[in-house]
Amino acid sequence: MKEDPKDIYASPEGDAGDGGAPIPPTDPTPPQFRRVRRNILLFLLLMTAILAVATWLIYLQERRGVRDDLATDVLAEQRIPAARRRLLQGSASLPRIFAPAPPTSGSETGTVVKIDPQKMGRAMGEMRLAQQYLRVRDWDRAEQHARQALAIWPDMNAALRMIGVIYTQRGQFTEAIEILERALEADPFNAEIYNNLATAYMHGGDMQRAEDLLLAALQIHPTYTAARLNLGLLYLAADDYASAAEALEEVIDQAPEQSSIRNNYAVALLRLGRYEEARRQLGLVIKRDPGLVAAYFNMAITYVLEGDAEKAMKWIHKGAEYCSPVTLEKFLADSDFDAIRDNPDFKALIRKEFPKTPLPPRS
Repeated sequence: MKEDPKDIYASPEGDAGDGGAPIPPTDPTPPQFRRVRRNILLFLLLMTAILAVATWLIYLQERRGVRDDLATDVLAEQRIPAARRRLLQGSASLPRIFAPAPPTSGSETGTVVKIDPQKMGRAMGEMRLAQQYLRVRDWDRAEQHARQALAIWPDMNAALRMIGVIYTQRGQFTEAIEILERALEADPFNAEIYNNLATAYMHGGDMQRAEDLLLAALQIHPTYTAARLNLGLLYLAADDYASAAEALEEVIDQAPEQSSIRNNYAVALLRLGRYEEARRQLGLVIKRDPGLVAAYFNMAITYVLEGDAEKAMKWIHKGAEYCSPVTLEKFLADSDFDAIRDNPDFKALIRKEFPKTPLPPRS
């Protein structure tokens, strides 16, 4: 006999007083209302869980450095000393690779700080504005928004780091060091802070401290490209060409499409007397990025150092096609070209490009 749908909630045993008739359910609520109530409860639980997860992810994003859109890596090339500028080419387009800093506690006791999601959102919005102004080199407005983020959220380490970066870009290295040391104390496992602090120390003249910080960044994050590039530039500036070549070769493996890195690697090779290897690297640079002017003059230097003035002049002429008069003058003032200043072709180029500039006296 087919079961009547109304009996699906009945007790399996009848009551002795009514001859075994099914006992109605104890809950008088109709089944359809119970289902609605259950669905509402499940929906509320689900939304609560989603909100909790979203809040925690935002918290982790801040503690890990407010990645991608709030990146604040600093490259030493941006302010390399003038004596070394001839060797290097800016690498502002270097891909950002970030340190996987573990979440840090809100106090020494290890308790996690609870953050108001609304305040967090406002602070993050200010940081995004600061990042936009940082990209267009409007340091004042970038600092204004970073400080506003810090006012909203005093423990926002990313805002502190941003201010340190702004000071570095302005050349206020003492102030940058002070700010970034505070940021490092609050988040000692963040490789980005080590890199940015090292850059400030480099331009402040403390190369040993900078090297230690960069090595620490790479110990935390071995594939951190910005830190390894800065380490290579530090070694170039210190005339430690073997170490520079080793560091920059690893960077090329991580970012082979970056012409400026390859150019810097070629500089280290030519200083080591490995001219053919340097020329191979410079040839790749020129093929990929013919507008990177430094590569032409570095190519010329390899031939000057080998005593081949004719080939050196060939590359000087090619590089001159991409230069303004001011830029060309800076390249030709390089001491590496002293050996060919009496070359007739070199003199003719000087007369053509700088007719009002007297020729340098004979030594």
